[in-house]
Amino acid sequence: MKKWKCVLSVAGDNIYLREQTVAAKATAQRLGVELEVVNAEMDPVNQGQQLLKFVQSPAASRPDGILVEPVTAAGLPRVAEEAVAAGIGWVVSNALVEYLGALRKKAKVPVFLVSQDHVEVGRIQGRQIGALLPEGGSVLYLRGPSMSSVASKRFEGLDGVKPKNVEVKSLKVQGSTSESAYTAVCSWLSLSTVRPEATHLIMSQNADFIFGARKAFETNAAETDRMKWLALPCAGAGIPSQIKPLVDQGILCAAVLTSLTMDTALPMLVQGMRDGTQPREQTFVEAHSYPSLEELAKKRIGAKK
Repeated sequence: MKKWKCVLSVAGDNIYLREQTVAAKATAQRLGVELEVVNAEMDPVNQGQQLLKFVQSPAASRPDGILVEPVTAAGLPRVAEEAVAAGIGWVVSNALVEYLGALRKKAKVPVFLVSQDHVEVGRIQGRQIGALLPEGGSVLYLRGPSMSSVASKRFEGLDGVKPKNVEVKSLKVQGSTSESAYTAVCSWLSLSTVRPEATHLIMSQNADFIFGARKAFETNAAETDRMKWLALPCAGAGIPSQIKPLVDQGILCAAVLTSLTMDTALPMLVQGMRDGTQPREQTFVEAHSYPSLEELAKKRIGAKK
C-alpha cells in the first residue's frame, strides 16, 4: 500500500492552531500518512515561499497533498495552481477562497475546503450579546487583523445580527496570540477616554485574546480601575476542550463551541487520493452556543448604564 506524504501549513501559533496540529498528527498516524508541519508565523509571503519549496521540489520528494490554514483571505491562489498542476492535492482550512471552483474544474487531484462557518460563528456571538444585554450596552470586541478571513467573516456575522441598542467597540489585534492581544489592549487602555464603566461585556473571537486582555488589565490598568476591568463578564469562541471548562469554571460567561477541521479534512484527502475521486467542494464543521441562548437570557448582565 502506498505511503502518502502530506504537508500541513498552519498560519501561526495559538491555542486553536496547536490543537489543529495535534489532531492532524493523530489522524495522520491513524491513517499511516507521513505528515510534515510548517508554521507561517502570520506572514503570508513566508507561507507562500514555504509551500512553493515543496511544490517545486523534485518529483520523487514532493508531497501528495497540502493542507493549508491560510494567513490571509486570498488563500495563496498562485501556489494552489502550481501545486495542483504538479499533481499535489490542495485542501484549504477555515477560509472561503474564491478560486476553488475554477481550480477544481481542471484538477486531477482532490481540491476542496473544510471550514468552520465563520459568519455563523459571528452570528451566534451577536445573538449571545442580545441575550446577555437585552437592555443594551457597550461591548469591547477583540478581533483579529483585517487580512484574516476568520476575523473578517466573524465580525461580519456579529455585526449583522447584534441588537441596535448595543454599541460594539471593535479592537483589532495584529496577530493570533494572547501576547498580541495583550499589546493591543495595553495600547487601548492608554487612551484617556477609556473607562471600565463604559463597557459591559468583553467579547473575543477566540480564547487567546481573553487571556491577553485580562493580563493587560492586571498589569496596565489604573489601580482604581483594575478590579472593575477584571470583573467584566467575558465571552469567546473555541473548541470544547479549550473553552467549555472556562465557562464551567465561571472565567467566561459564554462561548461559541467550534470544531477542528483537520480530523475531517485529512481522511477526505486520503480517500480522494486513494480512489481518484473529488470530495465535495465545501464541508462545514459544527458550532453552537454554550450555554444555549435560552440559558444565557437568564444570565442577563443587566440594564444599560
